[in-house]
Amino acid sequence: EVASRHLPIQRQQQSKFIKKAPQFKMENVINHGIPHVGELIFESIDTPELIQCLSVSKTWKVLAENVLIKRWKGKMFKACKSGETKVVQLLLERCNSEESGLNFDITFDGKRGGTIFMMACYIGHKDVVKLLLEHSNRIEPNARCNNGLTAFIIACARGDEDVVKLLLDHSDPKIELNARDDCNFTAFMAACHNGHKDVVQLLLDHSDRIELNAARPSDRMTAFIWACDKGHKDVVKLLLDHSDRIDLNARNRCGYTPFMWACKNGHKDVVRLLLQHSNKIELNAQNRFGGTALMYACMNGHKEVVQLLLNHSSDKPIELNAKCNDGMTPLMYACMNGHKK
Repeated sequence: EVASRHLPIQRQQQSKFIKKAPQFKMENVINHGIPHVGELIFESIDTPELIQCLSVSKTWKVLAENVLIKRWKGKMFKACKSGETKVVQLLLERCNSEESGLNFDITFDGKRGGTIFMMACYIGHKDVVKLLLEHSNRIEPNARCNNGLTAFIIACARGDEDVVKLLLDHSDPKIELNARDDCNFTAFMAACHNGHKDVVQLLLDHSDRIELNAARPSDRMTAFIWACDKGHKDVVKLLLDHSDRIDLNARNRCGYTPFMWACKNGHKDVVRLLLQHSNKIELNAQNRFGGTALMYACMNGHKEVVQLLLNHSSDKPIELNAKCNDGMTPLMYACMNGHKK
């Protein structure tokens, strides 16, 4: 009868209700013989204000937690996606994996098999990721979705420095840092490919655990080749600073070197950086077609890159008259393609 007569607090009154919480004794309203009356009152309050209620008193905390759990039960995906850290914590502490929705199957890139943990790393809610790691016995941190992606690869590919740091620091169980997805990308390759210099720096700080020269079997592309190919100057600079451990002259399946890719694609700032390390770079390397870096720069009309190569002076000068397998020289390619400048 008491419950049927009770009018729920309207949403527009919630803020006023919460502000007066310190002087308002819920114990004076709740008949402890009918505990659901208090929950009826709290059910009309939205989640952010319920979370504020947790710190008012022990009674309010119990009631707010009960309502939050009832409201969010089975909705772990939604809680993690929206960054509801307190809700995620309650679900982890008070519900089993089935009740909380922790085993929800997520689709990534059109492939099923993704986990709540992967999604949290993808979105970048670091506090949620931290909570899930604290319950790592329930989440399988190294799980793979159906395209081979792991949470660590996803975080590195997205460039989320805070999340990557959390994963690197996690020790039980250890995160697999060199796992490969179905395209044979490692996390390090993905970070270099996408130009995430802060993440690359973090990974280099843990280089004793990272396979820096890993190559994809299909095309033999490495992280350094990808960085030069894409023109990520800041990443290339970081990798050059670790040249004692990184193969600067790695070749892909067709024999292209990082220097060739940078010249071929016209990335003059990267070319300039590589020329500054010319004592370690094979400037006149030829691929399986006999092509050189200068040939590709001339072929594609990259005037500024060609100028850098022509101006370069060292103990290993650029070979200006090299010939490819078809007998073509850099000048011939420039003329054939009409690059008059």
